[in-house]
Amino acid sequence: MIAPHRWALRRRALPDFPLFCREVQTLLRAGMTVVEAVDTLACTAAGARTLAGALRDKLAQGQSLSVALAAQPQAPAVLLAAVRAGERTSNLPEALADYLRFDTLVRRLRHKVIGASIYPALVTALGVAISIFLIVVVMPNFARMYQNLRGASGGVTALVVHASAALNEHRWEVLLALAVLAAATGSWVMGGGPAQALRSLVQALPSLRARVRDYQLAMLYQALALLLKGGYPLTQALGLARDCALADELRRAADVALAAIVRGRVVSQALAESHLCDEVGRRLLAAAERSGQFHLAAETVSRLHGERFERFVERATRIVEPVLLMAVALLVGAIVVALYLPVFDMATRLR
Repeated sequence: MIAPHRWALRRRALPDFPLFCREVQTLLRAGMTVVEAVDTLACTAAGARTLAGALRDKLAQGQSLSVALAAQPQAPAVLLAAVRAGERTSNLPEALADYLRFDTLVRRLRHKVIGASIYPALVTALGVAISIFLIVVVMPNFARMYQNLRGASGGVTALVVHASAALNEHRWEVLLALAVLAAATGSWVMGGGPAQALRSLVQALPSLRARVRDYQLAMLYQALALLLKGGYPLTQALGLARDCALADELRRAADVALAAIVRGRVVSQALAESHLCDEVGRRLLAAAERSGQFHLAAETVSRLHGERFERFVERATRIVEPVLLMAVALLVGAIVVALYLPVFDMATRLR
């Protein structure tokens, strides 16, 4: 397992392939050759200098751009397939544009999820921080005031008094325990704990699992459309798109569908029987088999799944945000009320 700091360094060192493709595409459409475009980027482009410099040496040795990119660490399979298709059809700028559209879809859906999770995360962090401050700082100060309370107290008042006194007596131990808890939480986050928990939650909830599958199918069909548009035959395109699948379940389903197509099964039926499309998708693909515009049907199916996933994220956000805000408000309010109940009890005794 990669250590967290090494993982972060590798993430920072990973080349920015979309930026490189966008700049190469611009230079190619301006009339440069591939070698000239990469050499120009290696000399002047700050964002793509590392990748362009590595590619320039390989292109100078006579290698094609697809071969040079394949030697780069973590080069996207969709990008490699698109570049090979562009070299095959002698239309590399259009192939790079197709890959950039694919990357835009991926980024849009990811940003949708990240944007929807920022507000709940901030509300939760703020609520936890306020609660910790009240418990660790405010309650011990109240404890010193409660020490002068005469007579027996009962119910919530007695509970708050005893809890405040205990926190006041063991304040540093509580702070140390909170620091250890924070460190353990950070280690859990850096070690991929949230991703594992999210996967377990997805598997436990069928409705959530269906929406995550929509996201995965959107990526799969967008990759398939890109490859078909680049001139790949259907079986080869499906095999390459299968490598771009985001889940092992989809890869196995794509293998089953590909084997059925090779045996002569109708494409739309093979994909439907492998649970890679619903009834709407099956009919779109069946119509594409008659018209020959299979890449357009794949793009439409990808867009349908992507829109379905986006609607789910928007609806979930509308539900989760107020519920989470109410839960945090109730937690903080309960602590504040519990703190001030003994004050009311003291006022009653003084009367």
